[in-house]
Amino acid sequence: MYTYYRYLLLLPLAVGLRTLEPPPPVPASRDGSNDTVTEGFIYVRLNQFAATNTDVFPMRYYYNSRHARSTNIVIFIGGEWRISEGWMRGGLAYELAARESAALFYTEHRYYGDTRPTNTTSPEELKYLSVDQALADLAQFIQTVQSDSFENGWYRGGKVALVGCSYAGSMGTWMRLAYPHLVDAVFSDSGPLHAQEDFPEYLEVIAEALRVQGGETCLSTVQEAMVDLVALLGTPDGPATVSEQFNTCSSLQGATALDLATFFWYGITETFAYLVQYATPGDISNACTALQNTQISTNPVTRLAAWISAQPSTQPCIEAEYRVQLALHTNTSYDAPQATMRVWLYQTCVEYGWYQSTTSPRQPFLSTVPLEYFHQMCKDFISEYFDEDLLRSGIQRTNLLFAGLDFLPDRVISVVGGHDPWSPMGPKATHSRHLAPVYVVPEISHCRAIQSTENSDSEALAQVQHDVLNKMSEWLTDREDDMISSAHAVTASIIVGFAAIVALFA
Repeated sequence: MYTYYRYLLLLPLAVGLRTLEPPPPVPASRDGSNDTVTEGFIYVRLNQFAATNTDVFPMRYYYNSRHARSTNIVIFIGGEWRISEGWMRGGLAYELAARESAALFYTEHRYYGDTRPTNTTSPEELKYLSVDQALADLAQFIQTVQSDSFENGWYRGGKVALVGCSYAGSMGTWMRLAYPHLVDAVFSDSGPLHAQEDFPEYLEVIAEALRVQGGETCLSTVQEAMVDLVALLGTPDGPATVSEQFNTCSSLQGATALDLATFFWYGITETFAYLVQYATPGDISNACTALQNTQISTNPVTRLAAWISAQPSTQPCIEAEYRVQLALHTNTSYDAPQATMRVWLYQTCVEYGWYQSTTSPRQPFLSTVPLEYFHQMCKDFISEYFDEDLLRSGIQRTNLLFAGLDFLPDRVISVVGGHDPWSPMGPKATHSRHLAPVYVVPEISHCRAIQSTENSDSEALAQVQHDVLNKMSEWLTDREDDMISSAHAVTASIIVGFAAIVALFA
């Protein structure tokens, strides 16, 4: 899930299992740097699907009413991160709000940031964390904003547009599926829709991006370095040498299998994930130039180590001891350094999987991070009861609730980056249709379409962004009345089916 992202380093869907807020929008000439942004809280139900549970908690949001001359609202959806004001002042959601004279909101997902439903993140208190609970929070938020209690009822009867990227983009699509009576238009950028236990395709896309943007030699150089690195670790003095070259926090001498998987995960594959998932034009080719620079060394392992050690994501050192990672991620305080990562890991263990293992032969990282490594994380970081059966039943539940890649609800427009490692789990261009168009933009990385139209990575992306704005405007102004009646029959059946499924699993 996993450049400008890296200063936000927290240990998302984001990169691998890391969770990061989308990057602040690159400033545009018509940004809202001087706009007044208000922070607010509304009380939502702790358990949205149990009428007997009346407990509530405060859900945080940001609000920008600068353009609110109509009754319409645009909601930028928060995902597995702490929200901040940047997206209230620029980006495609901001441009949509300005274009449609709408208010702009930014909602925070339960259990992230300052939206804390419980006292801690213990396994018992995480039981209220699921995407269907979070979608119900959004539904309650929309109803509150459209009620007389908010701005004296100004937004009552207005249209609602949702914008989200990554997991928040998934949420937007699923909101239209679950609550079509509350949501009129959705833009999902890079949103995965299919839950899957093993996700080796993630690293396959990284390999393809290195090959296309960096050249065949770059990809072969990385693979050669990995072969030599694994061989070096198998020699008596190799682990100490690798520790020094790659700047691990403690020596790999005597490392366990879990330690070595931790080194390859946090030190190697995650670093390439940052490079490719959040690449802007030139990032990958520049990295490949460094990886192939024989003036640094004729040894590919030395060049790989030099590049890895220079990345902000590996600073101040690579923590390769599994027991240290375990201690960091079992702290149940919301204020713990790895609290966000712990909460997101819980969601992957019970809802999604999406574990980027090295089980595919079509990637350069050999078999260094097995699927079992992530199984062990679920058991050790969260609870011993979080086994493979629980994981697989949760994945089955997610795909049953939301139909995976088999169905796209109407009035959802999706953008997929051609070199986004998450693209295999997202909608395909073959799914594209008039009611739910899908754009696949060549060589574009994760969550690039939600940036300002003045800061597009390519002409192709700029055209797609304008198409997104036009389509969202059509849906918000009902200029496509001919398609509404046909959609109503579909969405009505969805409401009934979704309610029945939620009741079954609540």
